[in-house]
Amino acid sequence: MIARIVTWLGLAITALAAMWIGGKRSAQADAKVQEADGYAETRTRMDEVVAGDDPAVLRDWLRERGQRDSNL
Repeated sequence: MIARIVTWLGLAITALAAMWIGGKRSAQADAKVQEADGYAETRTRMDEVVAGDDPAVLRDWLRERGQRDSNL
């Protein structure tokens, strides 16, 4: 009787551990997918930017950006 209870408890613990490990693996895979999606989105936005070639315009843009960031 006790051996049967111990066996069932061992099986239950093993099943719970397997589900926990499977959940961790699934969460890690989901995190990798989200990271890749974020990278792709950022890369797309970076590629779509037209910065121009005029150094004066770029310098002014940097100055405005610096002033804007310092007001945060």
